[in-house]
Amino acid sequence: MTGFSGKRGGAMPIRRIVTLSSLIAMELALSAIESLIPPFIPLPGIKLGLANIVTLTAFSLMPAGQVFMVVAVRLVLAGLVLGTFLVPAFWLSCCGGLLSFVVMALFTGRRGLSVLGVSLAGAAAHNTGQLLAAAFLLGNRAIFYYLPWLLLWSLPMGLFTGFSARAAIQALSRGGINDKI
Repeated sequence: MTGFSGKRGGAMPIRRIVTLSSLIAMELALSAIESLIPPFIPLPGIKLGLANIVTLTAFSLMPAGQVFMVVAVRLVLAGLVLGTFLVPAFWLSCCGGLLSFVVMALFTGRRGLSVLGVSLAGAAAHNTGQLLAAAFLLGNRAIFYYLPWLLLWSLPMGLFTGFSARAAIQALSRGGINDKI
């Protein structure tokens, strides 16, 4: 069996464990900070997506399987820490976050698609995933009339996280951390 280290039966190197832990902590901190920011748009579901800055940056550092671990652990810990684990908001966040991860994983590294394009696709997928979960939880498909508004707002939010992630990736590259960890 191949472990996260890529070696058959090998343990994960300490450097990788520290990197994964740091990324999870950063995503969790950004999620907590974002939960404290009052809504600046009077529409439900519109957020900056600060944790996605770290997710996008992580795709430049490690394989998608490890990025998934970062995202999944952050979603669960955020639900526990923020007290939303047993409420519908947690499930909306999880569905949005997981669909966003899948889309970003599929688009990362595609020729001609920058981190901005990946971020925009991830933002649109996050909003779509949240709406799918809401439709399921509410048992009402009429909620999909809200999708165009969410997709419209995913443009500035996706650009914000994309530009932020691009700046982080460039800073890491200047610091010598440009190869997969």
